[in-house]
Order: sequence, then C-alpha cells, then structure tokens
Amino acid sequence: MFLTTANLAKAKSKAVLVQMLSAAGTGYFFVTKRSRLKDKMVLRKHDPFVNKHVLFFEKKKIKSV
Repeated sequence: MFLTTANLAKAKSKAVLVQMLSAAGTGYFFVTKRSRLKDKMVLRKHDPFVNKHVLFFEKKKIKSV
C-alpha cells in the first residue's frame, strides 16, 4: 500500500485570524490572532474615528494560521 498526501490527515492550526469591528459604528476594524479553542473575542481599544476607547467585537474569521 502506498502512502499519498490524500491518505494523511491535515493538522489543524492552533490559531485563527479574526476581524475585530468597532461597536461605535464607524466601520473601523483591525485583524488579530486568537486561539481556535477560545470563545469569540471582545476587546476594549481606541477607535481613532471617534477618538475614544470603545468595544471591539469579533466580526468574522479571516483564515487559519
């Protein structure tokens, strides 16, 4: 029996890139890395459009890292 790449399972990455969107409604976002096993992220960071610290919610997964 020959081993090919089709027979081998791919390893899953431990981290994913996610897009974080401002809750202020300005459309400002940034991309960060989080663990695949964790829940969705919520961060408090500075939004330059309103010049305040606001909550950033995880909008979507970009790709596995």
